[in-house]
Order: sequence, then structure tokens, then C-alpha cells
Amino acid sequence: MAHGYLTETQYLVLACRGKGMTQRETAKALDTTRSNVSMIEHRARKKVDLAKETLDAYRSTLTDHVLRVPKGTRFYEIPPIVLGEGDRWGVHIQSNIVDIVRMVKGTRPSCLKNGRTTRSITFVFNRAGKLRIGGPGL
Repeated sequence: MAHGYLTETQYLVLACRGKGMTQRETAKALDTTRSNVSMIEHRARKKVDLAKETLDAYRSTLTDHVLRVPKGTRFYEIPPIVLGEGDRWGVHIQSNIVDIVRMVKGTRPSCLKNGRTTRSITFVFNRAGKLRIGGPGL
């Protein structure tokens, strides 16, 4: 039976060790040597660590960051706020000042009056820097 990237033996060694068995007890149960169990466990843990790193990297690309620009903010302050938030999160926003101005004017014109926001505007960006204005409820 396959267990992801682990071999059957690696899986069994980790299962035994996870139950609190010593390497010597695990070796006896699997009819092998303690040094072999040590090597198998070491290689299995390296695979597990690499899988965790891969999963963390993948998850980081899916995570959206939400920024609310509050009501009363000056319109010309919005782009620096958004770009600064990207910098704080270590994300290069894939939009420039003109793009952000057009985005707000094009999707939320009713949120602007006399050069200020009349209600909060929600921006959402991901790790890849894709920026959008949040929908209802955001």
C-alpha cells in the first residue's frame, strides 16, 4: 500500500516510532537491525519535512491578504496605503498608482465624494501580488 512519498517500510517505521517504540523495538518488530531502522527513519523524516515545506509554499500562494481603507481617507492616499501594505507583507503588488486609482473609480465610484472615501473600501491581494477590490461583505 502506498503512503504518499513514503515507502511502506518508512511508513511502518514512523508509525512504530510515533507509538513510542524505541528504534531497537521497531527493529525487532520489523525483523531488521536498529541501524537500518535509524537510516530508514532519517530518510522518512527528510521526506516528511520536504513535503511540509512544499505544502507551506503552496498554501502561501493561496492566502489572500485583506486591507480595509477606512471611510474618510483622502483619495490620493489610497494607492500609497495599498502599495505600502504589500511591502509590509513582502508582496510586490502587480498594480501601480494609476491602476489602483482606475480600480477605485471604476468599481467603487459611489465610495468617493469631495476627494474622500464615503465608506471603507476593501482591497484583497495574494502572495503573487494580484490585487482586487473586495466584494460585498468584505
